[in-house]
Amino acid sequence: MTGSEAWKERWTELARYRAMEQETTDPLAASLLHGIVSDLESDLNHLADVEAQVILMRDYALEPGLIEFHERSVSCLVRSISEHGAAFDVIRPREIPDSFTLVLPLEGVSHRCRLVWRSEMEIGVTFQRN
Repeated sequence: MTGSEAWKERWTELARYRAMEQETTDPLAASLLHGIVSDLESDLNHLADVEAQVILMRDYALEPGLIEFHERSVSCLVRSISEHGAAFDVIRPREIPDSFTLVLPLEGVSHRCRLVWRSEMEIGVTFQRN
C-alpha cells in the first residue's frame, strides 16, 4: 500500500468515526469515540506531513489569498506553493470544505483545490487539473 493509499484509508476511517461521534447520545460512547478520532487525526497529521513534503516541494511564499466555496470567501496567507499544491494559514481550517477554489489576487490566478491535510491553523492542498 502506498503512502497515498494509506492516507486515504485513514481519512475514510476518520470520517466514519467523526460521524459516529456526532450522532451518539451516550456520553461514554462519545468519550471513547472522541479518543479514537483524536488518535486517527494524529496519525493522519503524521502521514500528511510526510506526503505534503513530497507533494508540495515547499517553495516558500507569503502571499494573501482567498478561499472560495459555497458563495463565501475566507482570507488566508499562502505559506508555500508549487505547481502541484500549496500550504496556507487560515483562522478556522475546520470550516473549510474538502474542495474549494484558492484565489491569488496578486498573481491574478485561481486554482481548484482538494484538501490533503489540515492542522490547527494550516491547510495543505493539491491543485486539481481541469
